[in-house]
Amino acid sequence: MRVAIRIFSLSFFAIGILLTAADKKSASSARGENQDLILNVTLYDDPALVKQLIGVDLDGHYILADVKVEPKYGKEILIDRDDFVLRTDKDGEKATSFAPSQITGSGAVIVTHGKSEGAASPGMVMAGPVVLRGGALAADTPSAAGPESAKPGQQTTSAGPENPLKKLLSDRILPEKKTDQPVSGLLYFPLEKQKRKDLELTYGGRENRITLRFK
Repeated sequence: MRVAIRIFSLSFFAIGILLTAADKKSASSARGENQDLILNVTLYDDPALVKQLIGVDLDGHYILADVKVEPKYGKEILIDRDDFVLRTDKDGEKATSFAPSQITGSGAVIVTHGKSEGAASPGMVMAGPVVLRGGALAADTPSAAGPESAKPGQQTTSAGPENPLKKLLSDRILPEKKTDQPVSGLLYFPLEKQKRKDLELTYGGRENRITLRFK
């Protein structure tokens, strides 16, 4: 009887481990090509995955794409981050990649969902200024609000130590340049709380567009 109970306990424990492993998300990759290039993209669409990739989760406000662009046949191509658009079927919202300064600088913005006049796209509300410091949000502080918020008699200057998060994001971002060699880097899309099955990444214009879906 004791043996049977022990076997049952071990089996239950093993099932628990398997279920935990199944619940753990992993990044999703997709590949596409046109007449000029081959595109390989790995999508990090969960804050935990983002943290695994760069060490901070950006407070869950961003989806990251690890992109590799390979020109074909020695062709020289122009890499422009604005050619990449991440769209969600959930409400049709679209986003292009943010620059590190838009994520971490004094004029930084965060994206929330709701209704607002002049929003960047339906369902997107741009709120700022907000500063991301080491993955944490900081708002309503002199450093977040900029020089205008300095107290009377307090001197401000734009010079100072470089924001470590901005440097991290700048070092990892997909470079913009003309090249005939493979190039890789990250894109930072201001989208949050999206289901992977709803996401679609497009690259390029209508004539040579690459469309990727993720599972």
